Amino acid sequence: MTTAISVEDVHREVKILKALSGHIHLVKFYEACKDANDVYIVMELCECGELLDRILLRYTEEDAKFVIVQILSVVAFCHLQGVVHRDLKPENFLFSFRNEDANMKLIDFGLFHFMRPGE
Repeated sequence: MTTAISVEDVHREVKILKALSGHIHLVKFYEACKDANDVYIVMELCECGELLDRILLRYTEEDAKFVIVQILSVVAFCHLQGVVHRDLKPENFLFSFRNEDANMKLIDFGLFHFMRPGE
């Protein structure tokens, strides 16, 4: 973090991560800490790949329905909390487990933004 803007962005990201806890399709936030040079954000381990990888391998209409329901669920939750993601794409959904019906987790909170009334 070399500029005031990057520091502000990280603080905003951590604030949003804390505000959005508790949804099954959001990666769990555990803690944030920093040293002289870096900020560390500790989140749930999602080691089973991106949604994009699964789409490219093979995806049926049934698979797509399962995915869309999860995406709409987490987006609706965020909007109810007054937050918009602004970077929804298959690369920002990870899987925690390898099984076919594993829940996805929304990640990458860098472009998340609090909505303001009238916007």
